[in-house]
This record gives sequence, structure tokens and C-alpha cells, in this order.
Amino acid sequence: MSEHQLQLEALLREAEKLHKRHALSETLRPDHYEPGKMEFLQQSEGLWAPDTGRLTLRFESRGTRYDGRSEMIERLHVGDPVILQRDPQNPYNPNNFVLRTKRGEDVGNLPAELCNVVAPLYDAGALRFDHAAVSFVEPLSKRSRHARQAVLFVELVCTVIA
Repeated sequence: MSEHQLQLEALLREAEKLHKRHALSETLRPDHYEPGKMEFLQQSEGLWAPDTGRLTLRFESRGTRYDGRSEMIERLHVGDPVILQRDPQNPYNPNNFVLRTKRGEDVGNLPAELCNVVAPLYDAGALRFDHAAVSFVEPLSKRSRHARQAVLFVELVCTVIA
């Protein structure tokens, strides 16, 4: 199996994990959720269409607690465009992607487990980002007084290039 195929398989495994989170949300009662753990399972999704090469990933933005990101998320709405910007100079993960608003505001990062499988394909030109937008947002001002950060989910639609 080629390196490209191995990387694609790794990406599809991560998409399947997102899909399983979504499927799990349909089997649990709301009172089962532990705050900060599983209350947003239904927002995750990973869908692969091998006939078209389209991959849809819905994931939670990471790092929303830092650098004033929660304040920027206050102004976001479902459907607002999101730009994924490659960030190879990130000191924590050279595979990082920053999530930015159309105004260029940093509203978090692609989760590390996705960064690590997306970056090699993206860098090799084997993955193209077609569309990214806010799919769910719960600003800090709308959360419980115990919450420490906003919740932001992004839907990324991309095409795998053979």
C-alpha cells in the first residue's frame, strides 16, 4: 500500500470516529451526558462518499479558551464561513491548522488528531478544502456560569484528489 493510501486510510479512520460520536448521541438520553464530556456528541460527524471523493467532517474547534477566542466566537452564527490556515510553525504541532473568520480572527484550531492526518494529504496536494463554515456555536455568554470557553463546531467539506 502506498504512503498516500495509508494517509487516506488514517483520515478515514478519524472520520469514522466522528461518525461514531454522532451515532452514539442517538442512543443516549440527555441526562446521561456529563458536563464538559459528551453533551455535544450530535454535532460531530464524518461522512465519506468514495464515489465522488468528498469527505465531510464536523468537529469541535480546540483552544477556544485562549487568546480572546471566546469573545470572537460571540459574534459567530451558524453558516458563517471559516478559513483553515496551515500553521506549520506552531510550537505544539507542526501539522496544525488555525481556524479563522472571514475577518481573519483566530477562533481556534483543527483538533490535533485531525491535523495529523489532514496535513500530509493537504501538503501533498491530495486533499482540497472546498468549503468550511460554522455548523454549531454556543457562545460563552449562553453557557452555564461554570463554563470556561465557548463551543464552536465547524463543518469542513473537502475532496480527496487521487
